[in-house]
Amino acid sequence: MTMEGSVLTEKNAGGLSRNVLKLIAITTIVIGHFFLYTFTTFRAFGLGVPWVGIVCMVCFVGPPIFFFFISEGFRYTGSKRKYALRLFIFSLITQVCHAVTVKDGLAFDLHGFFFSWNVVFVLFLGFIDLCILESKWHIALKISGVLATLVLSFLLQAEWFVTGQLIIISLHYLRKHNFIKFFVSMVLFYLTFVFAECGPETGFSATFWSKQYFYYLSFGIIGFVLVCFFYKGRNGKKSKIIQYAFYILYPLHLILIDLAVLIFGK
Repeated sequence: MTMEGSVLTEKNAGGLSRNVLKLIAITTIVIGHFFLYTFTTFRAFGLGVPWVGIVCMVCFVGPPIFFFFISEGFRYTGSKRKYALRLFIFSLITQVCHAVTVKDGLAFDLHGFFFSWNVVFVLFLGFIDLCILESKWHIALKISGVLATLVLSFLLQAEWFVTGQLIIISLHYLRKHNFIKFFVSMVLFYLTFVFAECGPETGFSATFWSKQYFYYLSFGIIGFVLVCFFYKGRNGKKSKIIQYAFYILYPLHLILIDLAVLIFGK
């Protein structure tokens, strides 16, 4: 989806390749979202508690991988401007699908379109944060710029609170320190759910633990372990089809979910 081809060499023969990680990310997200948004339509295919909830939460394996490849894409893309533009365009396309999928009855949620932004937009903001931080601006301007994007994310109630962007930044700057990178990322991942109910409309709210957190964190750990300890810099087969497939598949899977609900829903 958001993973550019890079100039990484194949000197590290071990570990998972980029393409395998991309496949894991998109597969887990599609499975989790399908069960989550078609729960009523298909009665979760007969899965009982807690299995249906666990299957829905499989989708939390994917975002850590997406966050990681934004940090990788920033380092290796040939044109940061084109990369950012692609992310922005696909965040808009995804937002249209997102505003329909998350609304009961497949009605277009106008308020949700403007004030409940999807994860691709978070990836775009995270990439912009890295551009700002690696620019030649004065440190005060860099801090102000990143704070501005975080405030924007908060006001627009984007997914992953503001921690998605902070995870991308931490993965970039801690890339040579796997254990520290893993620990910091998991702390930020946890804080995502602690402050999940915060927003300009709801105010400040913090829930430091619930039973669901165990499942959120368990699947998040899988994603972060894969990128922190099992990815060794291998590209996998390079292909424009593969590259753009992961831009397209995110909004496409939401469209297919909507069609399934429309056709089979009561």
